[in-house]
Amino acid sequence: MSVRALRSTFGPNCHWCGLAMDFDEPHGRPESATIEHLIDSTLGGVRSQKHRRLAHAACNHARNEFRMQAERQFQRWIAERQISEKTLTDK
Repeated sequence: MSVRALRSTFGPNCHWCGLAMDFDEPHGRPESATIEHLIDSTLGGVRSQKHRRLAHAACNHARNEFRMQAERQFQRWIAERQISEKTLTDK
């Protein structure tokens, strides 16, 4: 599904922040419209039209950054939990 098709279906506003996107802005600029995959295929989602929306490039990028930070934080938490459990069982 193209940016044009998504715009006609969902309108000109960003799925995340609700502000208007600049459809004349060159691709990759913060205010330009990008296709956002609501359920990322790397997280088990299927690349289908119902999982796509439009978002500012900046909002799309920020969402991905926050998700990666959360994943790293979770992995650290798991590692600390495993170390803590190992310390308790070694006593």
